[in-house]
Amino acid sequence: MALFLFATANATIFLLAQKPQDVQAQTIPALVDSKEVTEPAKAANIAQAAATSPAPQAAVQQPQPAAPAPKPVPAYDKVSIPSIGLSSRFVTVGLTSANAIDVHPSLVGWWNGSSQPGTPGAVFLDGHNPGVFSKLPSLTEGAQISLTKADGQIFTYTVVHIETVMLAGINMRAALSPYSGASEGLNLMTCVGTYNAKTGTTDQRLVVYAVRS
Repeated sequence: MALFLFATANATIFLLAQKPQDVQAQTIPALVDSKEVTEPAKAANIAQAAATSPAPQAAVQQPQPAAPAPKPVPAYDKVSIPSIGLSSRFVTVGLTSANAIDVHPSLVGWWNGSSQPGTPGAVFLDGHNPGVFSKLPSLTEGAQISLTKADGQIFTYTVVHIETVMLAGINMRAALSPYSGASEGLNLMTCVGTYNAKTGTTDQRLVVYAVRS
């Protein structure tokens, strides 16, 4: 009995003499799989982080500056001859004090005594050379001419005849009529030839005849 008590006392003294961490190490159950411990703990940590982390905020879109409103395109009548690079506004002209068809200083003029585009008869346009009709002498038969009205209507004509006549012998009746009996025509006129200082104009006229395509 004395021997047993002596042994027990020695064992107690041995355990108390060990460091606290040594005692703790001996108390971990040896049969518990460390994976079974760490996986639930990891899942718990992830769940805890998800529960406490702030919800992601949607990206705040900055208001975009409003696009400038397109400038309105001015509505006007236009004549276009692609083959000579001509595109010009045409405006209404009347008669001069000398009873001659007026000519606009810088734009193509539609004589208000001629037909409207899209109606029977001939539309008559004139313009200066040099000026808006400078390239008209290079026009050839078969060229296309289009008239675009301010309301968007487009009328297309094909050049069928071109002639140069002396100013003194010009036939204005023919120049104001559709060519060769066509129902709808478009005739254009400009100055060519030699300038005469006494009369203040050239001695010839170029007349282009086109018919509705």
